[in-house]
Amino acid sequence: MKVVIVTRTEGIGKYQELTSEEIVSAIARHGIIKEDNGKLVKHLMDNKHWSPLDMINFGFEIETSRNIGRQLLRHWSIKPQEHSQRYSSKVAFEPIELRMEHPTNRQSSTDVFDPNIKVSWLPNLAPHASTVLEDLLSKIEEAYFAMLEAGAAKECARDILPGCTRTTLTMNGSLRSWLAFLNVRMDKHTQKEAVMIATEIGEALELEMPKVFSTINWRTGMFM
Repeated sequence: MKVVIVTRTEGIGKYQELTSEEIVSAIARHGIIKEDNGKLVKHLMDNKHWSPLDMINFGFEIETSRNIGRQLLRHWSIKPQEHSQRYSSKVAFEPIELRMEHPTNRQSSTDVFDPNIKVSWLPNLAPHASTVLEDLLSKIEEAYFAMLEAGAAKECARDILPGCTRTTLTMNGSLRSWLAFLNVRMDKHTQKEAVMIATEIGEALELEMPKVFSTINWRTGMFM
């Protein structure tokens, strides 16, 4: 998993020297530039005046698994661009951390574990799940490249690649959209890997807009 901020809205003209949070405040004041330590943006959020927060955008490059990438794509107001497996034969797998099923919450998991499991292709053994996964992913990778060497199109061969296959997304959204993203993905019911991505995004935005983010507890997912 890797998250890097790659784009941000920059001001021109009288907004040219302003920071991201100063641009939002100036737009909210219809062009009046005034220092307020992020208080105006917090006031806008508290009173549901969201439109000024749609005036600046941030873009992130996110490296994750296909499974987690699908979750990120559900945030329809954040525009994605995913690197296509049709044009590249490169394959890598994100590490799989096995966790126990939560006893009451079907959307969550609990402790990390590595149970012994039996599989049909190892009939006389009951190895740890991590060993089985490593063996399985190795076989899938071998089959994938064997198909490519035989002349199969990448768009066809990729169909056997699992959900843990690494993908890269470039995602662009307004400040408002990213705050809504954090509000959902920092929630306690969110999958651990998605929380890790959201945390990286939140910390990057915090560096970009320190005064604004000092007024909200974005790590709780309960500020909107």
